[in-house]
Amino acid sequence: MKDLLTPRPWVLLSFTLLAVLGRVALPHWPHLPNFAPLDSLALFGGAYFARRHWAVLVPLLGIWLSDFVLNYQYLGHVELFYSGCYWQYGTYALLALLAHAGLRGRVAAGRVLGAGLGAAAVFFLITNFGVWLGSTTYPQTGAGLLACYAAGLPFITHSVLSNLFYCTVLFGGFELVQRRFPVLAYGRPVHLARA
Repeated sequence: MKDLLTPRPWVLLSFTLLAVLGRVALPHWPHLPNFAPLDSLALFGGAYFARRHWAVLVPLLGIWLSDFVLNYQYLGHVELFYSGCYWQYGTYALLALLAHAGLRGRVAAGRVLGAGLGAAAVFFLITNFGVWLGSTTYPQTGAGLLACYAAGLPFITHSVLSNLFYCTVLFGGFELVQRRFPVLAYGRPVHLARA
């Protein structure tokens, strides 16, 4: 509860909301397939929210909210759960947990770059495995799994580019704001003026 009395979580929520709004607006602009702030949002939440449950729940809620809006825009109805969503959301939760363990309190350009590249690889491996598992498109053999991964290869380049762009925007943006307003730094005491 004490955390909610400081400006840091509210600024982090604002960055999350901006990423979600960007994703919802993105289909109206020309863009590459898989070029979206999803992996980056999971990494950002994991790296900056102090409590692990918020580090996972806030990005997941933001991603779900953007899915909700996009499904309504394109399908004309709401799909709360769709085929493959468990693999995707499970991967986002894993990315947030990995960022919470590896980046929290240690955000640096090289680490964020590595996390963005690693996130694209992790998402590719896990979600394509989920597509293959129980698929009627790919045989349930090693060759079928390799065929599924091969079919996903064109999209991993877009995911890497997306992660590099959105990690730069989210992490770089928050670091700049944090430098301008030191009260946002994690663990920094809030000094209130006395009357």
